[in-house]
This record gives sequence, structure tokens and C-alpha cells, in this order.
Amino acid sequence: MPRGVSFTSSVELRSRKLSKDFSLSYRFLSRNSKKAVVLIHGNLSSSLIWEDFMPKIPSEYDVVAPDLRGFGESGRKPVDATRGLKDFSDDILQLMLQLKYEGYIVVGHSLGGAVALQTVIDAPAQVKIEKVVIVDPMSPYGFGGTKDEHGTPCYDDYAGSGAGLVAKYNPDFVRLLKEKYTGVDHPAAPANVAKTFFADDFVVSEELLNKLLKMLFSAEVNEDNYPGDYVDSPNWPYVAPGTRGVLNAMSPKYLKMRGLLDVAQKPPILWVHGTKDVIVSDSSLLDVGTLGLMGFIPGYPGQDKFPPQPMVKQIRSFLESYVERGGYYEKFTVEGAGHTPFIEKPEDFLNKFVDFVR
Repeated sequence: MPRGVSFTSSVELRSRKLSKDFSLSYRFLSRNSKKAVVLIHGNLSSSLIWEDFMPKIPSEYDVVAPDLRGFGESGRKPVDATRGLKDFSDDILQLMLQLKYEGYIVVGHSLGGAVALQTVIDAPAQVKIEKVVIVDPMSPYGFGGTKDEHGTPCYDDYAGSGAGLVAKYNPDFVRLLKEKYTGVDHPAAPANVAKTFFADDFVVSEELLNKLLKMLFSAEVNEDNYPGDYVDSPNWPYVAPGTRGVLNAMSPKYLKMRGLLDVAQKPPILWVHGTKDVIVSDSSLLDVGTLGLMGFIPGYPGQDKFPPQPMVKQIRSFLESYVERGGYYEKFTVEGAGHTPFIEKPEDFLNKFVDFVR
């Protein structure tokens, strides 16, 4: 049994000091097990999103759901975007080293899917990652600014990715997020943005919406965390990544995940995708290429120069390369689900998850 862990049948909120001035918060469910499932949330979210799923995980595993830095109850440490997602994966791996389980299954949603893969790249010998589940993950080639399944950038300065897409083009959302605005009368209201997590026909209950807003409002909103800083660009849409914050860490300028193809021990990967996901899609409603094509951002240079990012094709191509290098993956498509299949179609997701981890 990992050191410092006591048995409990309910989910607890705990915290671990990773350095003198930084602690990582995590939700914890103990079954007195030797192995653990680690659940990594996505952008503008927190471990709270896994609250209902945690008790359903097979009883032979303990469950650990951390809050990424700058989210939930974790410390407000800045994100160095020039390291890609390594700040996040370093925190997760430090926590795993402290908990000392014999083996881990790592599950990541959205941004957390890419963080999960980054932990595989960076895992020290003492951390054994046995399987990985990525749920509607962001592309391994980053979010925004690329134009084909191989992640080729549209411009050399990676214009069209990074924090400027929100900070410059949707400043009202940043302002309302900071103000913790709960209304719905503004198109950029956090409550309206939260609803894009789900399929258009999914009914978001008041309880779920309140939970989503609690997660959104837990985010640290500044240039060091969300959304980050940006620089002007001569290339459409005239913004390029800065060096700080979450959205720049997600930019293809800094996110380099090809190292996953070269790791010696390649854990099996389950890729879960909701058919109605409008966030991770080949025509994502959050992608600047899609928005330009639809006429929402002036000066669009056309599909030859800046097509919608083919996110799903990029994920598939990357995972096929993983197989060619000796790995294994399978895809599970959740019909009718949006960006959060574990909430929208919980039984379908749980059945596949249990089948995969066992």
C-alpha cells in the first residue's frame, strides 16, 4: 500500500506539497489497492468533473484525480509555455512518485489527454504506466495553426494558435470569467461556453451547470495561467503565441509529442471520441480556421493557406504511427456524445473503460 494513504470508502480532497511554495490538490478514493487510476481533467476544468465517475471505477484500483496547476484547488504556479505541457506532466509525475503505487492507468480528457501522453514520454523508471485512456483529446500537434494530418504549421510563427485567439478575439469571455459571471444573456458568458462541452441535444441540468461554473471559476485568469500572453503577427489572424500560460502551452509551437513514438515501453492506448464533439473535430467551432471560413474573423486568407485544423485525422495519423513503432491503440466511438462522453453516455463509457483496463 502506498505510503501515507489510509483506507476510505468515499472521495476525499487532499493536497501534496511538490515544492516549498507549491501544492497539488487531488481528489482521492482509496480501496487499499496496489495500483491506481489517475484522472486528468481538461482546460478550464478541475478534478470535480470526475466526481461521479470515480466511484464507478473497478474496486481493484485506487483513484487519484489531480487539479492541474492554476485550476481547482491547486497552487497558482505559472505555466512556462515554452516547455509545452511538461509543467503539467511534471506535477502529475511528482505526485505519482510520492504516492508510490506499483502501477498506474492514466486517463486524460481534452487537454488532459495530451497531458496523459506527455506523462508517458516523461515517466521515470519508478513510475509504471500500464495503460492510457484519452477522451476527446486535443491533437498531439497542438490546438490551432496547423493544416494537415501531419501537423504542418500554416505559418512559421504559428499564427492562429495560442492565447491571442481568446485574449484578442474574445476578451469578453476572459472578463466575464474573471468576474465569475453566472448569467446567460451575453454570448461569451461562461455558462454558454460550458454548454459547448456537450452534444446539442444533451440537456444540461441546473446541478451540472453549477458544477461546470464552479470549475470554470476555479481557474487562475492572468497571463501566467489562463489564457496566457500573445504577440502580434503579420500573418492572419494576426496573433501568435507568447511564452506564458495554458493556451500557449497547447500551441504547436511548443507542444512536441513525437517523443511518444520512441518510448521503449509503449502502454496500450484507448482513444474515446464522441461523434457530436464540436471542440475536438475536423471542423471545431473553437478553431480559428473554422471561424475564419464561417466569416467570424475578418481577412480570412482561404482554405489553401489556413484550413480548419483536421484534429481527428491528426490524432488517428499519430496513433497509427504509434502502432507502426510497436505500440497498440483502439478507438471507441460514442454515438451521440459531445466532448464529455463520460457524462453524456456514462454507461457506454464505463463499459468500454472497464473492458479496456481489465
